[in-house]
Amino acid sequence: MVVATLAKKWAHDMASWRLYTKVLGAGHSEETIVFLPGFTGSHEVWNHDFQALSQCYRLVLLDMLGFGHSPKPAIDYTLDDHLGAIHRTLHSLGVGTAHLAGHSMGCLLALAYANRYPAEAGKIALFALPWYHSEQEARQIIGKSSLFNRWLALDTPLARIGCAVMCHLRPLLMAVAPALSPDVPAVVSRDALRHTWTSYSKTLNHVIFQLRADALLRDTRKPVLIVQGRQDTIAPIGNVIGAVDRLPNVWLKTVDAGHRLIFTHSDTVARELVRFLQQPA
Repeated sequence: MVVATLAKKWAHDMASWRLYTKVLGAGHSEETIVFLPGFTGSHEVWNHDFQALSQCYRLVLLDMLGFGHSPKPAIDYTLDDHLGAIHRTLHSLGVGTAHLAGHSMGCLLALAYANRYPAEAGKIALFALPWYHSEQEARQIIGKSSLFNRWLALDTPLARIGCAVMCHLRPLLMAVAPALSPDVPAVVSRDALRHTWTSYSKTLNHVIFQLRADALLRDTRKPVLIVQGRQDTIAPIGNVIGAVDRLPNVWLKTVDAGHRLIFTHSDTVARELVRFLQQPA
């Protein structure tokens, strides 16, 4: 009886999770673009160059489950959890078929979502796609990006303690975060702290470390645009070039940028997105 009650409550709670959304241009077009941010990102990563697309499209900017202003339940943050939350949220907004645009981890979720719900996915645009051949390669590349990433990518008790300390000091860290990350908007650096150790570590493992971009791309039949930075050390372009030539539905555009190309080259990336969406399917 107790087990059945708990299971019923769990199912109810899960069904009630809705992601934080920002909707723009709702009355301008029947075409919708859903934007999925990268790891620890929020809807704030999509700046004015992307939001200006609301003049022609309905835009749905999401915070992923466990991050930003979205719910942070004590769950495993599996791929099913993330895709289910996206699906429920879009349905609650009355979104049927939509184009998908993602940055970094959001690329993997966009591809997985299109494969899970092909009838509800239009074109797919991927900015800084994390293309790794194995979990070991992913850990090595992410670990080299910074001392902080090297530490947390290890999934050690020390990393968990460090994250707990950061959570405890979150109000203070939010005040100084803009100074520590001067190359991103202040609100973005603050929102990057809005997560828990559970949402951080489990999403890192279940999405970034376990999903393979090549397998996801082989399974999709949707038109796909990849915009990759030639200076990207987190999502190396070398893993993408050549491989996409064998995928007839995938187009690759390179820019002289790093992993944060949606900040540093937002105008270029937004223009490429519009050009891609306006091409005949």
